[in-house]
Amino acid sequence: MKICVIFGGAASDNIKSFYVKDGTMYDFKNNKPHIFQCAYSPEFTTQIWNYCFLDEGGCFLNLAEWEDELPDFDFDIIIYANERWGLDEDHWDNYSVERLKNKYTKAKVVGYIKEPTVPPTRFKNWIRFLNECDTVMAPSSGHLKRLPIYEKIQGELNDEINYCTPCPDNLDVIFNKFYSNTKNNAIFIYTPTAMERRGNTVEFAKYISKKYNIPIVEKPFNLSSEVKQHMTWKDFVELWSPCMWHFNLDPSIEQPGIQTALVANVGSINIGGMNESHHLLYPETATCDEGKLEDIFVHYLNNSEERFKAIQRAWSNLNIHYGEKVAIKQVLQALGEK
Repeated sequence: MKICVIFGGAASDNIKSFYVKDGTMYDFKNNKPHIFQCAYSPEFTTQIWNYCFLDEGGCFLNLAEWEDELPDFDFDIIIYANERWGLDEDHWDNYSVERLKNKYTKAKVVGYIKEPTVPPTRFKNWIRFLNECDTVMAPSSGHLKRLPIYEKIQGELNDEINYCTPCPDNLDVIFNKFYSNTKNNAIFIYTPTAMERRGNTVEFAKYISKKYNIPIVEKPFNLSSEVKQHMTWKDFVELWSPCMWHFNLDPSIEQPGIQTALVANVGSINIGGMNESHHLLYPETATCDEGKLEDIFVHYLNNSEERFKAIQRAWSNLNIHYGEKVAIKQVLQALGEK
């Protein structure tokens, strides 16, 4: 099952196209081992890009690099996220499903709803794009699929949306690289790039830190700047994964919560937030009510058995709702295969 992941006119256009051979990513341009921000190494990556590793011969194509001619490959499945200027009329032909089907005649094209919202000026062409695909998948393992925005999208589509895991990661590799039975009694403050998703995370974490004398770990800032440093995925996970406590009071109910899936994968405890993964993995702390969060935090702090139960439950639910084994099954089901 050779899988190609394609981005068309997306925010991730800075990620170069790569192919996978013998378990290693290679840059299409120079045929050298490839690594990018969301990858641990040329042999291991995360999120949607891990679909390329589910079988030998996968690849990722950034269509902005292939406007003249598409590479020669034999794909079974194309997972295609076309969400920005690839939907505009003046770019339509180069980013169309028809172009892909003409080149890769045996492949089934799966329209991937990477984000459930597009600008109103692009919505009509977005629906047109999704309806031209063989089937449609959207990342949701819980409540996201029941949100009004997905009901609106479904009402415009010819076929039912197939929901899939937001994290098709190799959970065992992440576990082996970053899990530890010994955690530092420290709080990591997780702050998403979007300011509106930070909620009261920083203030609440510092309040708990001061009151209970627990050290804080944060992503470092650039020198002489209020902008936080750019870090590789590997360096970032190595920064926070030794911490027992991961504070993330993201109030958004429209986010899958990929970061918190990682928290469960490495054996830490997430405190706060309303993302989908928060409810699935850490239901006791899936809230932004600071009074409730402080009570459950103190309960965990003073009871090692309860901490272990929370970590164990998160790991168990992670393997039910996330990971590449779940992803493979869902892709085959979306295409009507066993």
